[in-house]
Amino acid sequence: MSDSPNLDPFALARTWMAQWEKLVNEHGTEMLAKPEAAQAMQAMSGAAIQAQAASNEATGRMLAAANLPSRADFEALGTRLANVEASLSRIEALLRAQSPEAAPSRPAVRRTRKPPE
Repeated sequence: MSDSPNLDPFALARTWMAQWEKLVNEHGTEMLAKPEAAQAMQAMSGAAIQAQAASNEATGRMLAAANLPSRADFEALGTRLANVEASLSRIEALLRAQSPEAAPSRPAVRRTRKPPE
């Protein structure tokens, strides 16, 4: 048998990745310590949120023009359906509480007719 140690072909890649992550973390920490960077990130986040809101509004208008339901319509419908299901559950519970024990099931029908020979 060979005396060579068990070689890991991805060990070099993992080492490089660990070093890269360490450098990125160091530089990122230095960059975020500056107030200008934080302000720029905040401005970018605000712009992204505004763009998303505008996109959602435009999509809603297009769906309304095509007479199709929007995401908000589906969410409202889901809420209404959940409320109806909750009401039905309460009604069923009240009916079970008011009704006596379940009536005994009907006896099985006797099959007395014989098939023709």
